[in-house]
Amino acid sequence: MRTQYDNIGQSYERLKTGMPLARGPERATVEALTSTVPGKSVLDLACGTGWYSRLIARAGAASVLGVDISEEMVAAAERSEGDEPLGIQYKVSEAQTLGVVGRFDFVTAVWLLCYARDRLNLSAMAGTIYDNLAPGGVYAGVEMNPRFDWNGPKATKYGLTHRPDADFPGGKELAVTAHVDPPISFSAYFWEEEPIITALLGAGFRSVEFVPAELPVDRDDTFWGDFRLNPTIVGIRAVK
Repeated sequence: MRTQYDNIGQSYERLKTGMPLARGPERATVEALTSTVPGKSVLDLACGTGWYSRLIARAGAASVLGVDISEEMVAAAERSEGDEPLGIQYKVSEAQTLGVVGRFDFVTAVWLLCYARDRLNLSAMAGTIYDNLAPGGVYAGVEMNPRFDWNGPKATKYGLTHRPDADFPGGKELAVTAHVDPPISFSAYFWEEEPIITALLGAGFRSVEFVPAELPVDRDDTFWGDFRLNPTIVGIRAVK
């Protein structure tokens, strides 16, 4: 079954290199959340073309398994592994139906929960994350900021436009455009804090916290002023 992500395919790499939001605070936030990953086993959900799977492997993870719903993206990730072997394994699967594939020290996910269509889907994703963690394991994710002010500064100058199309209890349906060359458009979902916390605690996590997004060390504070006022993304850390 083809998905909207197959249509993005290898173009996904352009988001990570060509979009200021991705190469700046997104990457810095992932690096901060996974600073203790050396020597640990990692399951990277919604891995796309393996961008962060490779970053985590290079940071010293003992093992990395990347999982994504898109056959095209996983194929691109495997081609990158062939070009630069890092010992990463990849698997095609929906996160919410993955089942248990191991007991990992970390489960990471950059832009996963924003593809949950409803609370049931959100809970299923949280369950997969929890079930694949060893006791004391950590979920480290990056998602849209649940406290994003839709009347405040937008993220377009940072390469992302996410326009609410419809409201639903606990969130919004979004039309998203990444301003790379050429632009990439897709659908996603904005979730407020309560549904995310409820899903993760309901899965069994003993603690859940939202971690403010980091900015790159070499940042231009003038350029990132609007992001400081109204952060587009947030880190999530939950402990089993």
